[in-house]
Amino acid sequence: MRISRTCAALAALTIAGAACGDAPRDGEEPPAEIQEAALAGTLSPEVLRDLMEKYPRLRSDPRPEPQPSPGADPSRIPDRLEAALPDPVLQRVTGEATFYANRFEGRRTASGVPFRQNQLVAAHRSFPFGTLLRVTNTRNDRAVNVRVVDRGPFGSAAKQRRTIIDLSRRAAERLGFVDAGRAQVRVEVLEWGAGLPRSG
Repeated sequence: MRISRTCAALAALTIAGAACGDAPRDGEEPPAEIQEAALAGTLSPEVLRDLMEKYPRLRSDPRPEPQPSPGADPSRIPDRLEAALPDPVLQRVTGEATFYANRFEGRRTASGVPFRQNQLVAAHRSFPFGTLLRVTNTRNDRAVNVRVVDRGPFGSAAKQRRTIIDLSRRAAERLGFVDAGRAQVRVEVLEWGAGLPRSG
């Protein structure tokens, strides 16, 4: 029993020292009076007082529960976290992309706005005008956001059926496929457009 008490005392001293960052370093030993008390299996009131001053005591009272700040809204995402979140994808399709020839520069699109090669715009067969798309070249993972302003691509050939979007030259340059002429892409809807207002 004496050995058990001694071991327990030494273990308690070692743990307490480690918890406080006061554990003996290599070549260092605890104070002589503590060693003697531990080996004797008793701790004098002076040694106990020294230990109580030197090492923290675990209190029995519970820590206070964290409280939300005034006006906290559990459904709101902090701005700095929301900025790091990926854009929500409403729909995703894959296929091939091409880009407009220069002869279309300045021509009126199906939405009524003039087509400009230096703008980040696109033609799609069915997505409402104004829809915001993220187009990713699956071969190099380069991506660009474009707005749908025109209809197309159209055609009956197999290659044309595989083509799901026509991009402006600027968008094609961002994706890195101008020299190739077409690329395998992933098209993701980030925001649905309102289309054109109905006349009359």
